[in-house]
Amino acid sequence: MHKSLFTLALLLSTTIAHAQSPATGQILGHDYVDLGLSVMWATCNIGANSPSDYGDYFAWGEAETKASYTKENSATHGKSNYTFFDAATANWGSVWRMPTDEECKELLYKCKWFRTTVAGHDGYKITGPNGNSIFLPAAGVRDGSSINDNDKGCVWSSSPYQSDAEKAGIIFTNTTEYSEGTGALYLGLPVRPIVDLLSNKEKEKRTVSGQIAGHNYVDLGLSVKWATCNIGADKPEDYGDYFAWGEATTKSIYTKKNSTTYKKRNYVFNDAAKYNWGSTWRLPTKAEFQELVDNCTWQWTTVGGHNGYRVTSKKNGNSIFLPAAGYRNGSSLYPAGEWGSYWSSQPYESNSEFASDLYFFSSNHYVGWNYRYNGNSLRPVSE
Repeated sequence: MHKSLFTLALLLSTTIAHAQSPATGQILGHDYVDLGLSVMWATCNIGANSPSDYGDYFAWGEAETKASYTKENSATHGKSNYTFFDAATANWGSVWRMPTDEECKELLYKCKWFRTTVAGHDGYKITGPNGNSIFLPAAGVRDGSSINDNDKGCVWSSSPYQSDAEKAGIIFTNTTEYSEGTGALYLGLPVRPIVDLLSNKEKEKRTVSGQIAGHNYVDLGLSVKWATCNIGADKPEDYGDYFAWGEATTKSIYTKKNSTTYKKRNYVFNDAAKYNWGSTWRLPTKAEFQELVDNCTWQWTTVGGHNGYRVTSKKNGNSIFLPAAGYRNGSSLYPAGEWGSYWSSQPYESNSEFASDLYFFSSNHYVGWNYRYNGNSLRPVSE
């Protein structure tokens, strides 16, 4: 089984009597705690009577326990077509569900993890940004009819692993680390349910790090702060306005003839972010876009009816959403919902027709280039 992607320093272990905060509330007979994240986390695993109990074990995508966990009796392992059953929804009711990879990363990187022992069971006390906490016991893994790796605590996410059809995402812990990982689909792991109770406005508020000149930003742990919205947008998922490269205002038509920079030897570059938002806002450099590509995980998703990428920092778990807003050429918009094209502040070095941009579609994302006269989206940054 694949282990971890990241190794973090372990705090000194101790035994404490209480490893979680009192429950924030209860839904359908099951307690949850508000950790200050985008979702509420259950206080117990499915099948457990207390936070320290191991609870039941489930193969990924299955809703019932079994005596033995093998590749042969798995409903999903090695199958090209299968029906995914959410064990949390099936066992606890419609409002409960398994966490996604993104929600697991939020738990990993926005919370403090402390190795401890509760009621004779080792595990981690997980304390959220608001000071509330839950306990995750090291329940081991069921392989065949045995429980193995008793020092490890692995729980399923609902997200299949994109690079390997026989694996899915997990939270992985042992005595010295806690991190993302993957597990073979046939293995029996505990499930820790979550529930959505926050409004979209409250979720957005919890992901915002601060504000500069009236515009929100998120700290991704990178060299610059990233705005939560495109210029001209009221929400992260809105497309916003479109700008030709080096121009500070929008226009009704985008052509080679009315571009102030296309194939021009002498031109004035106007930073539309600084012009429209002021203060320390500016367009990102090519290197800053590359930093976003290299140091974040990119998940194609839909927010508010608009397709795009949820871009999540590998350093601190914070994220931004970049909508696939298309681009403007002439008076037309191409193809919104499928592509995204965001200008950098830098020209393409070897050809005065182009400038560098961040380009993406559902299966790829990279730093590339585009014709300067096209109308692209702008996502500002600040020091």
